[in-house]
Amino acid sequence: MSMIKIHEANRRLWNNMAADWEERLNRDDLWHRCHKEPELAFDGGTLDTIQEMVGTLRDKQVCVIGSGDNMAAYALAGLGARVTSTDISEERLKLAADRAEVLGVSIDFVRTDAACLESLVDSSFDLVCSTNGFFVWIADLSGVFCEVSRILKSGGAYIFYDIHPFMRPWKDQVMPLKMEKPYWETGPFQESTDESYVFNWTLADLLNPLAQAGLIVKKVLESPARDSDFWRGSNDASETDESLLDWRANPRAGLPVWLTVAALTS
Repeated sequence: MSMIKIHEANRRLWNNMAADWEERLNRDDLWHRCHKEPELAFDGGTLDTIQEMVGTLRDKQVCVIGSGDNMAAYALAGLGARVTSTDISEERLKLAADRAEVLGVSIDFVRTDAACLESLVDSSFDLVCSTNGFFVWIADLSGVFCEVSRILKSGGAYIFYDIHPFMRPWKDQVMPLKMEKPYWETGPFQESTDESYVFNWTLADLLNPLAQAGLIVKKVLESPARDSDFWRGSNDASETDESLLDWRANPRAGLPVWLTVAALTS
């Protein structure tokens, strides 16, 4: 199946799921806070890395690709950046725009495929970022990274954090530790309940096309989950269980959960 057909199938999924997903976000209410508490929108040392690589964000031109819940967009706008939020789902962007108005932050919302950012001008952004849950929906990593390289200014930064590829092969349970698939089996996998497709990219799958797009990797971070709630679904526990952060009780906790990468244009 072609990249366009896969991405369009995923767009339909997210348009259909938008209202239900936003209702889930309403329950934890973090979106109300992240424009004033930007650390809530990032994991894996990503916010510190952004500030280290870019410096002050005030009046910087920033693009969030595959913006999804738009937590990162709200957070970066709250830090003074001039934010453009792009996503393939128009329904998610409509909801995000309504929330931006509630928060009083100014964000430009653009519906576009991350692998074809043709509506965005060359060399126009100081920072491009993507966050957790982006790459799993992407069929064409090379296309995405080439577009990122194109829209970044000279010396601009692309910074992403996402689930570490080492998390992907395992069955989602604490014990017994069980591998569900080989690490190198990357997809596309069709979701059983709908016509959508996901990918489990390897570390090499992410870093090689990034470099081939002309982006120079400056920093790589591998981080554990910072609280046990990350593992709650695996444990089916209704209350916090700090033992889940101990690799002896939960072997997957001994592997990196987050991958953060910072790369610059030449």
